[in-house]
Amino acid sequence: MSDTNPAARALPPRWMPIGGEPELCSAGEWWDAVRAVEAVGRRAIEILNEGEEPVGPVILDAGGPEPRLYFLVPVGTSTRWEEPGTVALGRQCHVVVPPADSTTPPGTHWHVLPRGPRSLTRPDALRRALSQARRERRGPAEEANS
Repeated sequence: MSDTNPAARALPPRWMPIGGEPELCSAGEWWDAVRAVEAVGRRAIEILNEGEEPVGPVILDAGGPEPRLYFLVPVGTSTRWEEPGTVALGRQCHVVVPPADSTTPPGTHWHVLPRGPRSLTRPDALRRALSQARRERRGPAEEANS
C-alpha cells in the first residue's frame, strides 16, 4: 500500500494503539523519538512548515512541570543525535503513544497526526529547526555567553 493511497491514510500505522487508551510503546522498533520542550518544539514545527519540510507525527505530553513534544524520527536517529536541550529516545526507551482519536487535551495527545505508516520527520531538518528555535528563544545576549 502506498502512503498516497486514500485508503492507506484511513488506517493508522501498525504501531499506533488500538482502542481508546494510550500505550507505552518501545522506541527503536518502528521509530525513534526526539523530545523537546513544548515552546521550542512548536517553533521548530513552524520553521519546518515555513521551509516546506514535511513534519511527521508529533506527540504532546502536557503533564509535568514543563510540557514536552516528541517528534517521531527514523530508527537509528538516537545513536547519532546531538542537539542541546533535546533528548533522543531509541532502543531500550519507551514513549507513551496516544490513540488515533486523541488529538486534543487533556492528557497526552497528537499534536501532529501521522500522515501514513512511514511519515517520520527527517532528522537533519529537525535538528536545524530545533537549533534555530532554541537560538530564537534564548536571544542574542544569552547565545553569546554560551
